[in-house]
Amino acid sequence: MFATTRPWTAATTAVVTALAFAGLYLAVVHTQAGQLVDHELMRMISSAFGVTSPVEGALGRYQLPMLAAGGLLVAGVVASRRAKTVAVSAVLVLSTTVVGAYVLKALLERRSFGIGPELNSFPSNTVAVVAALAVILVGSAARRYRTAAFLVAAATGSVVSVLVVAQQWHRPGDVLGAWLVAVGAAAVVRVGQAAWAWTSDVEGSLTGGQAAAHRG
Repeated sequence: MFATTRPWTAATTAVVTALAFAGLYLAVVHTQAGQLVDHELMRMISSAFGVTSPVEGALGRYQLPMLAAGGLLVAGVVASRRAKTVAVSAVLVLSTTVVGAYVLKALLERRSFGIGPELNSFPSNTVAVVAALAVILVGSAARRYRTAAFLVAAATGSVVSVLVVAQQWHRPGDVLGAWLVAVGAAAVVRVGQAAWAWTSDVEGSLTGGQAAAHRG
């Protein structure tokens, strides 16, 4: 998918996700009404699991083994393609998503309205890692296995996304923000990949043309 997605589609996706991320931040983090709705949604979801305050939960106990297993699965799929482009794209998507989520979380402020913890948690770093692995899994899978890869990615991503809210680690907006970062990172990597290929083709054409002219 990294190589087959059209550059203009990827560019459009990058712009849309960036605008969606900015709009989400302004709506659920930067306004009192948005924070209240986001916080109450978290409380509603956590109460359905019998949670009334932040807890370690199953995700806290098994987070590292789960991420390790997911990383090995994705690495195996990427390696099975035996393509340098797929491997490089996977590394760039993962690193861009993780670093991007960390930087955004550090730079963005959660305005104080007296609603829940004032410490910013937008976007969720935990979900960002899982979302990146999910995007890479789908993007790296061969066409005939892509549906299965999507189902695994969707199921795993959904479980983690629900658990971080149910355990009151994050609000729903934090989770959605992390997914937007991962999708946006994949789109940016695809655009960069296309630009690099185009530049290489142009340089190759110029070099070949000059050699031909010299021989003439």
